[in-house]
Amino acid sequence: MRGPMLLLLLTPAVLLAQRPQVAPAEAFDRELKRNRFGTWLVLEDEGAAWGGVMRSALDEEPMVLLNLPLKVVAGGKKADALAATLRDRFGWSRGAHWALVDGKGRVQAEGAEVPTGAALGRAVDQAGLPSRTQELEAFLRQSPDRLDARAALIQVHLAVASRRTWKALGSAEPKPAEASGPVPVKPLGPEADLAIWGAAAHQLDALLRETDGAPLGGAQGFVFSNGIRRSAAEHSPSVVAVLNRHRGALEEKLRRQPEDSEAWQLWTVASQKCGGWPLQPLLATMTPLPGASAGQWPPWSVLEEYLKDAKSRGEWATIREVLEPRWAELREALLDDRRSAGGDAFPWNWILGPLVEAQIAQGDTGAADQVLNEAAEVISWPGLPAKARDLATRLNRPDLATRWGALTPKSR
Repeated sequence: MRGPMLLLLLTPAVLLAQRPQVAPAEAFDRELKRNRFGTWLVLEDEGAAWGGVMRSALDEEPMVLLNLPLKVVAGGKKADALAATLRDRFGWSRGAHWALVDGKGRVQAEGAEVPTGAALGRAVDQAGLPSRTQELEAFLRQSPDRLDARAALIQVHLAVASRRTWKALGSAEPKPAEASGPVPVKPLGPEADLAIWGAAAHQLDALLRETDGAPLGGAQGFVFSNGIRRSAAEHSPSVVAVLNRHRGALEEKLRRQPEDSEAWQLWTVASQKCGGWPLQPLLATMTPLPGASAGQWPPWSVLEEYLKDAKSRGEWATIREVLEPRWAELREALLDDRRSAGGDAFPWNWILGPLVEAQIAQGDTGAADQVLNEAAEVISWPGLPAKARDLATRLNRPDLATRWGALTPKSR
């Protein structure tokens, strides 16, 4: 097993020394400093749980455009440790309060009544705070060739447009667990799409055009793709059209560099937002490097998407063809002490879980038993028996659940 992505995935978690506890007031000041454009603050009290009301009001204009974070602190009988500090610092002797606080901890506007869109709008006007959007647009006027600044501006547009979209559709931001699996997508109408997503689509189109479909590498590429993933862009016909328009350039880049993890991540995210691009035909146009082992193809960067695609088609043999060589190589490396991946969930999540499921789906219980027995010999992760048992239970195999739940992983 070679390649930077695999080495990254196989690197064990570093155990950090426990840091001393930071006082609530100090932690709060640090948080304010990080949010240098401002923070909305709510101190709740008995009978005044304003957090939900505040979140709803912040989705109105012009608050949504500022896109500032919200911090809710519990007061009353079960008060947070920070509550007393806020009352003392801001002179809030009793009751619930809300405020707009700048990065230096200065209150720009506040209220002691239930927050409303109108009241918060007046607070925004009174504070006169600049926004991240304004800052980046001014910077790009001076340095129009800065790709990182354009990508950062797109991130802001995506966040704001997503909040406006969820409000327009009358839905809340989906949680990660709710977003898994295919769900019906309701596209916005032309006028709403242009009003909500026009700026994001324009900037995204410009960035992808300037960079031939794959704008950023390294950590910036990860953050950029993750911003698209978390957005509501699938509801925007204009953004979907932009992603489809640059698909060819992105796939050509992948053909030239099949191990480009950032490009694969962007391709995967764009595919999800566009309703699904065929993966197998794309991989069929690529060729592994000479001498590459069976466990190195398809690239690790797209393995998860590859397995999802094969599983959706019931192609269990394909999954086994890909994962059995990977398991053989990982096992050999662990036996030779060339890898230290046996102490965490990586082997199960990326190899063993989907492999064993494919083997059981094909009725090959003996192969599944062998793989798990081999795993117990080289993997010290204590969660292995429980994961194997849960998989057997999900597959309606109580006999295997009992047997696999009794596995004894290698001692550390």
